[in-house]
Amino acid sequence: MINKKEFDELKELLLKETKGKKVYYLANPGNWGDGLIRFGTKLFFEDIGLEYKELSPKKTDWIVPFIKGGVVIYGGGGAWCKNWQNTYVEKLSRRFKVIVLPSTYESTIKLKNTIFFARDKYQSLTNIPTPYFTHDMAFYIGSMFYKGSRGSGIGYFYREDKESAGMLELDNTNNDISHKGNHYTPVKDFFSEIDNYETVYTDRLHVAIAAVLLKKKLHWYPGNYFKSEAVYKSSVKEHYESVNFHSEF
Repeated sequence: MINKKEFDELKELLLKETKGKKVYYLANPGNWGDGLIRFGTKLFFEDIGLEYKELSPKKTDWIVPFIKGGVVIYGGGGAWCKNWQNTYVEKLSRRFKVIVLPSTYESTIKLKNTIFFARDKYQSLTNIPTPYFTHDMAFYIGSMFYKGSRGSGIGYFYREDKESAGMLELDNTNNDISHKGNHYTPVKDFFSEIDNYETVYTDRLHVAIAAVLLKKKLHWYPGNYFKSEAVYKSSVKEHYESVNFHSEF
């Protein structure tokens, strides 16, 4: 299990960069899996005593902040790749100091006035100008939803979108749970669904993270780029048991 002390570097940097300033948090928009990132992030903010205001991407939310300035903490995620394009941070960095929480970066990123954290120690870390690594914020949830339930049978949670490797023919036993909610959806039912099973098969990063936090037997497969394998090597391989990462289908 990842110790929360492993988030101390992020804690120290955030408290230093935000001291005496207005602080705004913008979660990376996404699916239910991104909701785990947001949930873990808000737990982290509470634990470190960070005072902030959460905003949505709506322009009306940003009228006063643009006048006052300050620091924007942008939520972690996987939007920095060819599958999905992040446009928020570039715009925000023109007015605010921006800190991007642990994310995956498929290509080289260069933005002024921005501090980036990577959620893997491999490709992402080499693609950002600031050499900071911290685990995906979903890991900060820890054992909160672990009830000691073993579960039964096998749950299949493969993705059905353009980030899939496209190597499987999926049938109606597959449950692409991440598309059943968004980043604001409460995460309790996400964990509850996965907790029903003893063994989980998935190529979704946050299904995999939920499975390891629930101590399930996990068979984890890659999507169409390095994201999952890099997080597995950086955060799961040395911290959690009963996990099999399959580089090939």
